[in-house]
Amino acid sequence: MYDMPHVPEALRPIVPWSLTWPEVDPARHPFDAAAAPALVRSLPPAADVPARPAGSAANTAVIQWGHGAAKAWADAMSAALVGHYGRWACGWRWATGEGDFDGGPVHAWCCPRDSMPAPQAALDAVAAGLLEWRSWLEDLAGRFGRFLPVPAGAGEDEVLGAWERAVAHLVTAVVERTGADSGWYTHCRQVLGWFLAAAGIPAEQHTALLGEAIGGRFHSWLEPEPPVVADVSGRLARTMAERGRA
Repeated sequence: MYDMPHVPEALRPIVPWSLTWPEVDPARHPFDAAAAPALVRSLPPAADVPARPAGSAANTAVIQWGHGAAKAWADAMSAALVGHYGRWACGWRWATGEGDFDGGPVHAWCCPRDSMPAPQAALDAVAAGLLEWRSWLEDLAGRFGRFLPVPAGAGEDEVLGAWERAVAHLVTAVVERTGADSGWYTHCRQVLGWFLAAAGIPAEQHTALLGEAIGGRFHSWLEPEPPVVADVSGRLARTMAERGRA
């Protein structure tokens, strides 16, 4: 089982690791993609983007700026976006690999040091990250809809097969999206938890269900082998089939 990284209470609203399906479900949160870039530029932080010091990414002044003024600005922009759209929007900077938050699905943003070369470029990157994140949430909602709901009155074999296919499909989708880079398994477990929530499984049961199914076999920088994906899918599917039989 994997423990989520500790997050200070003050930062919790803008950290995506703990986002729940009700918080990100596109059906619950209207969004106008065409209006998003202008909206980003209308928020208070957009008027005060900190200028990046001259020098390469390895320059000490640039590193300090990235961890200091630039990070504080990105946090402020996250808070402003969450204030406007809801907490789902904090995922705009959940970059793949070792970006601002480890192991996410976003490619348009990395971290302040690399994504804020100039004020206008920074705002472009924020808007692009927001649009990419929202697109991923909508993509996941569509994937969930392919497998849910499991037909009422379905036999145990049908339930087992439906869950096996769904879990294998979602793990593969997250691996492809994150590149199985650093920390990818955190978002994978989260996506599987979102699927459980969409299927009506109470949130307080997710940790045990996913811990038993995954069993510590997903690792940074390693794409899980097909037998591992099949075993994880089979474990969770059997548990869900047994629940239906009980």
